[in-house]
Amino acid sequence: MFITKRIGARSKDLGKIKKLYEEAFPENERFSFSMMIKNESGHYETLGFYKDEDFVGFAVLLNSGDISHILYIATLPSLRGNGLGTKALEALARIKKGMKIIVDIERELPNCTENELRRRRKNFYIRNGYEETEIRYRWQEESYEILSLGGKVTKEDFGNFWKRLGIKKNAKDE
Repeated sequence: MFITKRIGARSKDLGKIKKLYEEAFPENERFSFSMMIKNESGHYETLGFYKDEDFVGFAVLLNSGDISHILYIATLPSLRGNGLGTKALEALARIKKGMKIIVDIERELPNCTENELRRRRKNFYIRNGYEETEIRYRWQEESYEILSLGGKVTKEDFGNFWKRLGIKKNAKDE
């Protein structure tokens, strides 16, 4: 059975989540882990994924208005390729029913050595119902595109998402 649990600052699995977070995402793409978990703004949401009672992954969402932005989502490396990522996305779609869910992924670029991985990642989201948007931007020396589920998201919607949060988007449109 696949289970989703809200994670807070006192969660018994916080150490496992932090370890996976640091392994799965490059340092230049990470936010402050403690800031996300403390959630003083009320906009962050951390969810743990479990197969039966065993921790298998997590997601960190940033919520504003009718948009929920998947900032981070990962499953344990030893369990990848077993459908857990799909189960995690299905759980998020149920939890965020009625909202638009967006995710940013690294874009395929000419001469990029990671294009095959980027293509597979994009295809994973497309297979799970996500659609391309017009949104392309550059952040932390990386090029991204936004995919969405649950409705169209425009550049204006994306800009307003950040404005509602009171966060200055330090990204450049591409």
